[in-house]
Amino acid sequence: MRLDQIKKGGLFRVKEVDCSNDCIARLMSMGLLPDQEIRLIHEAPLGDPIAVEFNGCHMSIRLSDAAGVEVEQIQ
Repeated sequence: MRLDQIKKGGLFRVKEVDCSNDCIARLMSMGLLPDQEIRLIHEAPLGDPIAVEFNGCHMSIRLSDAAGVEVEQIQ
């Protein structure tokens, strides 16, 4: 499943990251790496962007960028 497909309330683990995307590469430098736990904390009224939490940080990510992050649900 991709990060742009997750639902609020679950806990997910990053499996793979598309580092060719500049935005995702920047998030990787902030700790968005494989095996990192991540959760959706907010969706904009029209669904884009989403706000996620990982490593104690809250980040907004466009759905088009979130599609480059593969995750698995762990909770």
